[in-house]
Order: sequence, then structure tokens, then C-alpha cells
Amino acid sequence: MDQRAQGFVETAGLVIAIQVADVMAKAAEVKVVMAHKVDGLRVCVICEGDVAACKASVSAGAELAGSLNGLLGSNVIPRPADGAERLQEHIDELQGRRAARKAAKEARRRGVAAPATAPAAKSVKKNGK
Repeated sequence: MDQRAQGFVETAGLVIAIQVADVMAKAAEVKVVMAHKVDGLRVCVICEGDVAACKASVSAGAELAGSLNGLLGSNVIPRPADGAERLQEHIDELQGRRAARKAAKEARRRGVAAPATAPAAKSVKKNGK
């Protein structure tokens, strides 16, 4: 039986997230998978390991983040469903699309050609012409 688990600690800021990732890796036998930037200031540190190790790791990371007034949330998922990691791939794809739209908008504002990654704009006919 697969006993892998995932642990999450969401922090307010990258510096706190780096400290939390360090503490999580040292607190128990877990692998820090990533520190995912959620938005402007929120960063989620994700670890994997067995259930007890993830709980210990998340507890240590949450305690540190809380002492620095940067804890936004924490959680441990004992046995994530197969395919749950595809959600992250979908989020990354959406962020890429948003960045491409933003780059195209900025290019239009500056009056230069849009970057190759941006979707091509459709021409609009006015008055049936």
C-alpha cells in the first residue's frame, strides 16, 4: 500500500516560504517538492513523504511561519487521489495564457508587434465591409 502524503504550508511572502521550506526539510524525512507562488504575496510550500513525516514537517513549518506572522494556512493530505497533480499542470497552463495575453496587451499599448507566444488578434469587419 502506498503511504505517500502531501503537506502544504501557505505563507505571506517568499522569504518566509524559503525559511519554512528549510525547516520542513530538516524536521522530517520529506521531499520539498516546490514552493508555488499563488499570487502577489502568497507562496505555498509543498512537501511529500509518509504521513507521519508530512505531519511533523508541516507542523514545524507552520509553527515557524506563525512565529513570523506569515502563516496563511497549512494542511496534510494523507493519500492524495491519483491524478491530483494534474491540477497544478492546469494552473500552470492558465498562468501561461494569462502572461501571453498580458504581453500582447502591453505590446499593443507600445505599438509594437505582439510576441510570438501571444494568440493572434482577429480582424473585425465593420458595417459588413
